[in-house]
Amino acid sequence: NDNLPIIVGVGQVVKQWNGLELNEAPNPVDIIKEAIEVALCDASDVGLKEEIDYAAIIRTFPDSLPMPYNPFGKIINLPAAVLQGLKIKPKNVLYTSAGGEQPQFQVSSISEKLYNSEIEFAIIAGGEVNGALKRAVKLGAKLDWASNEDFSITDNGPKTDFITEYELKNGLGLPPQTYASMEDGLRARLKMSVADYAEYTSKILSNLSEVASKNEYAQFPKYLPSSFLSIPSRSNYRLYNNYLKWSMAQDAVNQSAAIIITTVRKAKKLSIPQEKWVYLHGYSNIEDTFVTHRPDISKSDAISLVINKALKTSKLNPTDIEYKEIYSCFPIVLILASEVLGVDPTQECLTVTGGLPFFGGPGNNYSSHGIAALVESLRKDRGAFGLVLANGGFMSKESSGIYSTKAPDDWSVIDNKDDQRFVDNRPSVNLLNEDCKAEIEGFCLKYDRDIPQSGYVIAKNDKGRILAKIKTNNHKMLKFLSGDLDVVGKTAKFSYEAGYNYIVDLNL
Repeated sequence: NDNLPIIVGVGQVVKQWNGLELNEAPNPVDIIKEAIEVALCDASDVGLKEEIDYAAIIRTFPDSLPMPYNPFGKIINLPAAVLQGLKIKPKNVLYTSAGGEQPQFQVSSISEKLYNSEIEFAIIAGGEVNGALKRAVKLGAKLDWASNEDFSITDNGPKTDFITEYELKNGLGLPPQTYASMEDGLRARLKMSVADYAEYTSKILSNLSEVASKNEYAQFPKYLPSSFLSIPSRSNYRLYNNYLKWSMAQDAVNQSAAIIITTVRKAKKLSIPQEKWVYLHGYSNIEDTFVTHRPDISKSDAISLVINKALKTSKLNPTDIEYKEIYSCFPIVLILASEVLGVDPTQECLTVTGGLPFFGGPGNNYSSHGIAALVESLRKDRGAFGLVLANGGFMSKESSGIYSTKAPDDWSVIDNKDDQRFVDNRPSVNLLNEDCKAEIEGFCLKYDRDIPQSGYVIAKNDKGRILAKIKTNNHKMLKFLSGDLDVVGKTAKFSYEAGYNYIVDLNL
């Protein structure tokens, strides 16, 4: 089928800027341009810029914030600045919404457009220079990143509506503080103590770091043993009850990646070598509801559904997948994906990059690197299959894709309506604002200098679920929850005061 979508070019860039030479500081426009140039060169020695009729630029982290942060000047239109700088003139340009699922989602969406002959030649690209930004701000350096380049694009806006007012008022917020309670619920479901879970996740993370240590595009290419990762130290200090510094995505990176996608017909016409071709087989995209609305905070129906749908539509079993690139912002995503695949995450290689803590977490664009690295692995191991799981928000949006140099026997646009309907039609959870008693499902503590400063608890009873803060002056509760005793499954007493829920006592 000449309409089959194929990836024909990939490019990655990393900059290890030390902050000394200001003229060498990476900037957000140039680093994305460089990745596109690398991807185009990877696809062919012949000029391909004029062939591009569709471009999807992954939204940068600064443009994903409610109030964009631009200490070195505003970039009026990032996609325009990137594409005009390269003299690329697509008919359609998309600036995506925020979310780590976006790279895989865009591959799937663009593949559908290619298959339906709506477009012929597309690029996906993104990048972050948060490392340079943080270093320059700390040094008091003055950089100029401003750009007035502009033309008409489709801007999807951030769409970062991953959290409700109820959740914000009562404790959820930034990714680590939100994931921490789900991680705690998972720990309890796995029947592990706090110490055992720390050791378990550290083995998983150490395996990621080993891959990163051998990756030329990694921002932090250093192997870290599980003995280091499991124990708090000056260089691996505690930030949350389940997370030390190196347990989570690191955003101080200067990285970019680009992907070139076209059809078999167009690749033949342009004489792009067949050894470059990598096919998308099955794929899936699902949106989950808000964290407090989910039936079980220790599980993700969305992760299960997208992995299983990708396997089913590829006509594959989990054992057929040789390469796995699982999103790794926090250990829970790796573990839940492993449950679906039926593998032991401490023994299985779950990344081809090194993961977000060690390869680096370039905002919404990380999985572009994952796809690029997977493409390179599959080109060397011809006929093997690789799986990408990309995660957005608080496991709010999931996208999966299965790839191979082997062409699919048949290909069609995949319908996720039944899976999405299953998620949307789950029984609703009644959220409580009242004095009550409830059984703890998970909790979060935020630390500063090894001392818990704030936190919240999620709990359930026969009437519904309650999310409740820990008062910052309730030092006894903060200290108790930071101890070794497992409180998940224990009954707690809650009070409703002036519009907020608080935990006031524990019945042990």
